Amino acid sequence: MSRAANASAAAIALAIAALLGPACAPARGDAYLAAMAAGERAYHAGRYREAARSFDGAAARAARVKDRDEARLLEARSFERAEAWSEARASYERLLADSPDGPRSERAEFELADLEIEHGDADAGHAKLLAATRRHPSHGLARNALKRLIRREEERAGAGGALAWLRQHGPAFHGTALDQDVAYHTALLLDRSGDREGALRALVAAARAHPYPAGSLTDDALFRAAELAAALGRPGEAIGYLREMLAARESAVTGSYDRGKFDDAQLEIARLYRDALGDRAAARRELRKLYTDHPASILRDDALWAEAKLWREDGRTEEACATAALITRELPDSRYARCARAICPSLPEPEAKRPCADYILRELDGGKDP
Repeated sequence: MSRAANASAAAIALAIAALLGPACAPARGDAYLAAMAAGERAYHAGRYREAARSFDGAAARAARVKDRDEARLLEARSFERAEAWSEARASYERLLADSPDGPRSERAEFELADLEIEHGDADAGHAKLLAATRRHPSHGLARNALKRLIRREEERAGAGGALAWLRQHGPAFHGTALDQDVAYHTALLLDRSGDREGALRALVAAARAHPYPAGSLTDDALFRAAELAAALGRPGEAIGYLREMLAARESAVTGSYDRGKFDDAQLEIARLYRDALGDRAAARRELRKLYTDHPASILRDDALWAEAKLWREDGRTEEACATAALITRELPDSRYARCARAICPSLPEPEAKRPCADYILRELDGGKDP
């Protein structure tokens, strides 16, 4: 089945539940509501053609454009579940013909493109998908559509071919919600084409042209730029990009407005100091910052354990014991709490019955994880 055909029954139920809400029911009419309810029953029973007929009837009885278009969309999806591709296509096309600028028309354009890709002419379908993405760059499906189009070109013509395709079509998205996406994917394609320096410059430009909070890919761009700078043998530059990312961190009444890559960035700074620059004191300082400054992070115990290992390796028993004790006291559920005595034998036996994991003991003296 197509992606649209696999739309969950729960999604259908939610859409219909919203339409059948009691607060607005009187404005819709009994005939419309009855047809929608019949369509829902048939859909959940797996009688998809019957459901499509009921939704068609609801569309004919709808007093409002938004209700008609929603019913038509459900009709098309019911036909897709029935694998009646031509009927589904006709339903989407009817929705667009009746309501070219309606509340469901943008979604219908993307769905129609996918239907053509998967059950018709794939080239024509991808052309429709590009057209829909260009017309509606702010739609919720547009970002993934752009990624799919780029991936298809890369599969057909390699990273270089996809880069040429994006340079041809990317300018159409300048100033739209996909502006940064184009810049970011251009950078990734440069990297996959072998131009690491060009990719690095493009990533930094993409991040700085769309600073927080406007850029949804700013953190990804700076994190990847740091990875490239480190791979190119410039760890100090890499740390700079990670600090640039973290500089946008906002304080909150309790904690901060952390974003997904903040704790990863903090951990990477510590790793770069430890492994690339050999500055163990700075590494310990940055590891402790992960624990103190990122209270919601799942990496806090990893950071403290890495700090304790550094103290131990440097022969600083008192500091190693204090750090291991902090794990047992503040993070007793951590996997490392059971291993604290391997760092500091003077600590009391843990209450937990489970022993320290063998892989942690093996890494203790030989590995650098995390």
